[in-house]
Amino acid sequence: MTRPIRVLAVDHTAGVRPFRKKFEAIATQPGIELTVLAPERWIENYREIRADDEAGSGYGFRLGRVGWPGYENRAFFYRGLGRAIRDARPDILHLWEEPFSAIALQALILASIWAPRAAPIFFSSDNLSRGFRYSYRPSAFYAAVERYAHRRCVAGTAVSQEVVDVLRSKGFTKPVEVIPHGIDLVDYPKDSTGNWGRRASREEVLARFGLEAPIVGFTGRLLRQKGVELVLRAIAGMGATRPSLVIMGDGPEREALEREARDLGIEDRTLFLRAVPHGEMPAVLASIDVLVVPSRTTPKWKEQFGRVLIEGMAAGCITIGSTSGAIPEVLDAGGIVVEEGSVEGLISAMRLAISNEKGVASIREKARARVEERYTWEAIAKRIVSLYGSITPGLK
Repeated sequence: MTRPIRVLAVDHTAGVRPFRKKFEAIATQPGIELTVLAPERWIENYREIRADDEAGSGYGFRLGRVGWPGYENRAFFYRGLGRAIRDARPDILHLWEEPFSAIALQALILASIWAPRAAPIFFSSDNLSRGFRYSYRPSAFYAAVERYAHRRCVAGTAVSQEVVDVLRSKGFTKPVEVIPHGIDLVDYPKDSTGNWGRRASREEVLARFGLEAPIVGFTGRLLRQKGVELVLRAIAGMGATRPSLVIMGDGPEREALEREARDLGIEDRTLFLRAVPHGEMPAVLASIDVLVVPSRTTPKWKEQFGRVLIEGMAAGCITIGSTSGAIPEVLDAGGIVVEEGSVEGLISAMRLAISNEKGVASIREKARARVEERYTWEAIAKRIVSLYGSITPGLK
């Protein structure tokens, strides 16, 4: 009789409870015995995350201690990683870490000692560093780490096809499966009219924001490359018909953006809020009509995925994204794509989103179909487990 495939997943984001839903979905798949290792403490979007040690649904959950929490590629485990490998005795070591990260290097070295038969897999969101050139990292060190990971790992998982292309350009020829971020549809139920996502009433919108609908929203880190000032300028350019704007997030650009809203004369219809905790995102998005992700590419960054895109599509928002990085791939026909950096493009897209009811209904239906097909944890778990099975044939 074939025994279950033992999997140890190492994930620096697994202390965030909503992010662990992917592991719950994997654990429900037949033939999988899953253990997850997360940091006790992590910094996520300028917030400290203290992970609980409760067992997950159907899988083992362990905590370790890390140095440099919040630095994805520089962080390292100084307690818990070696013991997790020894205790789990994994057939597959799934590193939800970049192949050039310190955690990946640690895990691969320790696995070669404590679980030499384990098949390692890495995860990557890196869609920029072609040719092992890391403009925002010490390239020689990270290139050496990544080359080592490419030799040791039997496969990779990538958040988008663009990431696969970067890996292939570096000479990685082993299997790579596109595994995007996902959501739990339980958080985005259909309402009584059959719409996907429960849309808030006018009264609920006023109670939450104190602003009149329609509401355009941005949520994310307030950084230059996120292009938030483009949304401010687009709102100002819509004249008397402009919608209300809610900007939710933290970051170094906050004061400059608040000042720009005042200078543009739109502060009376613009609300700045702190970052929204992950667990509150569905309710907040239900109060937003149009979600805008206006990211723009820089020499050191471009949008790797944009998790909020699929959250917006799930919540019934009309989602507008720029051409930066993976955004067009994520949205496809489930949103509106505009040229990055184009204020006029944003104005046109927002006018369409708030005035064309027939077109909006079609976009919402396409968004629903796309999320159901590609971005639920159940759909993603099946793809992951299929990959596991392909690299552990004949396991006894």
